[in-house]
Amino acid sequence: MKTKVSHILLFVLPALIFYTLFVVYPIGYSFNLSFFSWAGVGEKTFVGFENFKNILFGNFSEEFFNALWHSIYFFIMNSIFELGLAFFIAVALTSKIWGRRFFQTVVYLPNVISMVLVGFIWSMLLNPQWGLINSFLELIGLGNLAQPWLGQKETALTTVVMVNIWRNIGFYILVFMAAILNIPKDLFDAAYIDGAKNRKIITRIIFPLTVPTMQTLAILIFIWSFNIFDVVYALTGVQAGPFRSTDVLGTVFYRTAFGGLGSSRQDYGLGAAIVVIIFILVIPLSMVYANVLDKRSRGL
Repeated sequence: MKTKVSHILLFVLPALIFYTLFVVYPIGYSFNLSFFSWAGVGEKTFVGFENFKNILFGNFSEEFFNALWHSIYFFIMNSIFELGLAFFIAVALTSKIWGRRFFQTVVYLPNVISMVLVGFIWSMLLNPQWGLINSFLELIGLGNLAQPWLGQKETALTTVVMVNIWRNIGFYILVFMAAILNIPKDLFDAAYIDGAKNRKIITRIIFPLTVPTMQTLAILIFIWSFNIFDVVYALTGVQAGPFRSTDVLGTVFYRTAFGGLGSSRQDYGLGAAIVVIIFILVIPLSMVYANVLDKRSRGL
């Protein structure tokens, strides 16, 4: 018995060491650092809960809550499109349509492109002077809709969200397709024999049986939406312009901890406090939601 335990520990130990070094320790260090003010060099100054007070109620609160609302907006839009639209596209791609294999490949291609390259491509496409998007609108007679998509507060955030959806939706389509293809074929055959139409099959068979997959993806979207950084950075930079209209919690943390163009603030303690607040917002809610889903699945 002892030999079996030692063998198990031998296999588990490397993973446990890596997990401790790269997950547990950084989280613990961030919690500890959030109680200090530190510019990255020199002595750390213990400030207690002052960083949290400044973020939630002080001079930093307006910038923080602006970014928090934008992260919530990311979650809402991602949930609608990356779940809703991905579900219907997956249904279409698992049915017998012409060119199905081709489209199954194409929809996932943006997901393999690095976000830096995605930002570069879409920055050119959305250029207000010679970008393809505005040129196409003018070509089809909708030139009045052409505008600086990333250059004005009214459209910048939604544009960034849509680029993010374009890049990531292929993953959700792939997961939904796997869930749909896993549904027993007998259910579809029986439904067709009973005279059910495609709409009924989607609403009465496919949708109910893919709800567990949708719920799991919703948790992932919730976590990822509050950790968004790369797409905003790639499209609008660390300042998340114009006028912080695309600011999210990730960019606020980056500017606060590491500084940035036009930013004189550099406080690792304040940045760590932002990370702790994100952790407190995301992890407990995700765990509660996952626990509720688990109880429902077991009928408790």
